Amino acid sequence: MKRILNPAALILLAGLPLYAGQINFVYPPDGSSIPSVPKTFVFGNISPATAAFTINGEKIQVYTNGGFIAYLPVAPGDFAFIGTLDDGTTAQRAVKVRQPADAGPSTGTLKLEFTSYAADAEVAPEDYLKITAAGSPSREAVCSLDGVFEDLQMTEVPQGSGRYYTSYRIKDADQGSGGALSARFKAGLFARGASAKAKGKIKVLKRPALVETSTDTVILKNATDGGYMMFLPKGVKLVSSGRTNGQRRIALSNDELGWVDDSKVQPVSGAQYPFGYGSETGSIRLKKTDFGSSATVTLYDRLPYTAEVFPWGLRVTLYYANQHTNTVVYDSADTLVKNVSFRQASYNKVELDFETEPGALWGYNISYPGSSKALQVDLRSRPRASLAWPRPLSGITVVLDPGHSPYFKCDNNSRLPLRDARYSSMPASARCSLDGAVGPMETFEVNVNLAIALKLKAKLVELGASVQMTRNGEENVELNDRPKLARDLGGDLFLSIHNNAIGDGEDPYAQPRGFSIYHYQRPSRALAAAIQRAYLKNIPLPDEGLRYGDYLVARMTWMPAALIENAYMIIPRQEEMLNTPAFQEELAGSIAEGVLEFFEVPARTYSARKGQK
Repeated sequence: MKRILNPAALILLAGLPLYAGQINFVYPPDGSSIPSVPKTFVFGNISPATAAFTINGEKIQVYTNGGFIAYLPVAPGDFAFIGTLDDGTTAQRAVKVRQPADAGPSTGTLKLEFTSYAADAEVAPEDYLKITAAGSPSREAVCSLDGVFEDLQMTEVPQGSGRYYTSYRIKDADQGSGGALSARFKAGLFARGASAKAKGKIKVLKRPALVETSTDTVILKNATDGGYMMFLPKGVKLVSSGRTNGQRRIALSNDELGWVDDSKVQPVSGAQYPFGYGSETGSIRLKKTDFGSSATVTLYDRLPYTAEVFPWGLRVTLYYANQHTNTVVYDSADTLVKNVSFRQASYNKVELDFETEPGALWGYNISYPGSSKALQVDLRSRPRASLAWPRPLSGITVVLDPGHSPYFKCDNNSRLPLRDARYSSMPASARCSLDGAVGPMETFEVNVNLAIALKLKAKLVELGASVQMTRNGEENVELNDRPKLARDLGGDLFLSIHNNAIGDGEDPYAQPRGFSIYHYQRPSRALAAAIQRAYLKNIPLPDEGLRYGDYLVARMTWMPAALIENAYMIIPRQEEMLNTPAFQEELAGSIAEGVLEFFEVPARTYSARKGQK
């Protein structure tokens, strides 16, 4: 028997949704901690995409596929983004917003604590100790360092802030002294006081210490929080003249200093620093190789070095070195290195110039092979592409690096495959981090990177190139291994494929966001610029510019390298574009077009981007 609803019931049902709406917060992760910022972004997706949507009462624009990104105010402490659809569906995403540093006056019990020297430090004569503490405001504070000074007056800056500061210049007479650092508020006979001790102790060195690098790829910076100066292998000797906050100060010459992570060096066993430490340079021998030329520089200890590419060749600068080279032996079969010149640039610093024809140097590598103390400088000549259509890139090997790995990296050193977990449902308490970016529709960057790279591989192979991949699927390839892998795979060119995101607290609408191309080494700039020009011509997204970028995979010296940020995963429209095979083809074709220009392939009636004759 068929049941018939009355007209009044039909009218009531017509006003109800066919199913309950859904709100899916993707980022930030539930329970995550974000910086102390007044506003931050949140993104995810809703269904149906046409529903009116608010977060914390603010109307949110939703993209046609349901994805959204919003930039909203937050408050310190436990905070929740509460989303609401017009059918009454609600969902929330809880985060912890870090408290801002307390710069206001304190009340109640007197307090005083150091905000400097949380770890042991070593200083030398002429160094300045900069001592800071925080506590109750409007007091008279003094500090003392065992064996060096007592009750040194501290100044409250600004007045009433509770922040106290002083400095002291280490004297020659202080050598060998030092110990605990303490501070106190001065008080009258019946007044209350407060005192504090620094966690770290301060030692005044009698002489610099000789240390050596204890692992490969040790980085020296020009300041504790500065830029990179050197990348050194294991066993290189360094002169340490101070230590603070887990960083050692390295005296390279009379006027050049560097900083190295204290955990990356160790004392030279049984050695005291001899004044005038260093090594003489001996003979230099060159030899033709399959890749170009190799030079062996005789040294009597492993010395620190820097290298810089110039249009005329390569300059290697040796520190703690005295020029005493009497012999340079050339290989008559070597056509890359035309001349070697050398000079004592300053006290303890020698410059070696390996001169080539303009533009002939393709890359280089510097090492101390095996247990040798002799420096090996490998110089690479420009590879030869056929330049003949239809396969003008024949003779060239391109290494493609689809950025990141398809795993969550968890605190217990385990890896969780992305396919086995849903990002939006994984709480911060799981202590697993994503390698790469994610979009509002939960698209993983790592998968899009691979899709673009595979399409690029097909185009480059069609153009005659041999193409190698750092990963072909779900392999876990550590970031540090990728440059070495690229060399082992015989690469002439390295292209790292990525898609972008922004940091917590940044405004996604503050500027146009689109593509950007990065380089690091001088020979790589022309490659990045050629790809940039192809993107400007072909890709319908904002141009964020050709950029110098201090990224590990872009710092390669053996071959030109570029890192490509194609689009923004976190912007709903761009995420949708990146998931479209046609747009992936556009990106791959534009990169191939840039590679053709970089190798100066003669033009013909051909579109590498569309693959049409």
